[in-house]
Amino acid sequence: MPNAQPARRRPVLAGPSSLLATTPATAVTTTLATALTVMAAVVVATASVVLPTAAPAGASGGDRWAGRIIRLGAIFSTTGIGAPYGPEQTAGARLAVAQINASGGVHGAKVRLTVRNDNSDAATSGVRMRTLISDDKVLAVLGPTFSNSAAVADPLADQLRTPVLAVSNTGPGIVGQCAYPCNWIFRDSLGEAVMLPAGIDTYVATASPARASVIYPGGDAYGASSAQIAAQALAAAGVQVLGSVMVTDPTQPDGPVGTALAGDPTVVVITASSAVADGHIMTSLRAQGFTGQILGGNAFNSPVAGTTAGEASLGARSAAGWFLGSPSAANRAFVAAYEARYGKAPDQFSALAYTGVRLLADAAGAADLGFRSVAADRAKLKASLASVKAVTPQGLFQFTADHNPVQPIWLVAMNGHGGYRLVKVLPRTVSREGATTGPTTAAATGTQGTSGT
Repeated sequence: MPNAQPARRRPVLAGPSSLLATTPATAVTTTLATALTVMAAVVVATASVVLPTAAPAGASGGDRWAGRIIRLGAIFSTTGIGAPYGPEQTAGARLAVAQINASGGVHGAKVRLTVRNDNSDAATSGVRMRTLISDDKVLAVLGPTFSNSAAVADPLADQLRTPVLAVSNTGPGIVGQCAYPCNWIFRDSLGEAVMLPAGIDTYVATASPARASVIYPGGDAYGASSAQIAAQALAAAGVQVLGSVMVTDPTQPDGPVGTALAGDPTVVVITASSAVADGHIMTSLRAQGFTGQILGGNAFNSPVAGTTAGEASLGARSAAGWFLGSPSAANRAFVAAYEARYGKAPDQFSALAYTGVRLLADAAGAADLGFRSVAADRAKLKASLASVKAVTPQGLFQFTADHNPVQPIWLVAMNGHGGYRLVKVLPRTVSREGATTGPTTAAATGTQGTSGT
């Protein structure tokens, strides 16, 4: 493939700007219109399936569960390095609960959500999981925020036969191919094994970069595993990988960043659990004169990454599971309700948590809950969740056989002020870990994947 010109380095005197902005809902390109046409065809193809939108599944089933409580739990990192994510997740989840209960609940039953903070600590996440399951008697748990925490908490939930719906875990080993059975674990967040290659392949197809470096923080298992995925995807796309460089202290990344730039890469990929770390690394890249493309993982989808880096983030790209400017009716309704309740725009993390509660409510409404045995109702909810199909703010959604999500991928670029513009929509479905199949005929026909992360 043709080689791109090396990204020449130049000195940059100014530090990052602290400008704050949100993405205009009108920031939708022609690419979106084209992709939505394809997605609309998928909806037509699935017209025989009843797809819930704003009202919870079961809302039309009368009030036979009036006076009952459907207890859900959540483990979100509202303090620590997860502070950019956990509060947004809590807000999105609570909005969904409020809407469901205001609409009459699920067959008359009210949804009660207990949110517990794990302080961005994996061991604490395990403790919170046991408390929610054993003491709070929840039917299902949302979270934890971090994949690193899920590696500790999810096996416990699986052992205790309680459904978990991961709403931000994109690392490997969450569902599908796990170190334990993981039969009770689901996620509505597309894995990095799909997202990173999607973003890399799309960029390489248009820009033909010659050389790449990958940067990740030390002590971050998610960042290290995502760095491996990025390096493999770059090599598979024909890009020379100069190396993967670990940053020991993301608040002072200049030395390792200089090492990553030594071979004159034309593209740099950053993988980190922390959006703040991403912002510091982007700032250092631009300050040291890197003018090439910056790509990143899921933490790029928090506006905090962009506000931390300021103008240094302009044009940095990632693959996302949701886009603020999506013109779908389900997304417009969600955004309007979120803004009315909280006085600000949602982000991807609030959107996926909102969808998570909706999916659990839909599954509960379709299950024959008895409200006599928590264990029995957990099993019924799990079976029902596996077959949920819904129109969500993320797009047309369902699970694969191994509990990975089937939905569009939104490729976005930072606007330099904490917001995003749309680059492209990939209406795809997951077929197996690390691979996707193209426009969603597989989703329309109910084709299911057989393995995942």
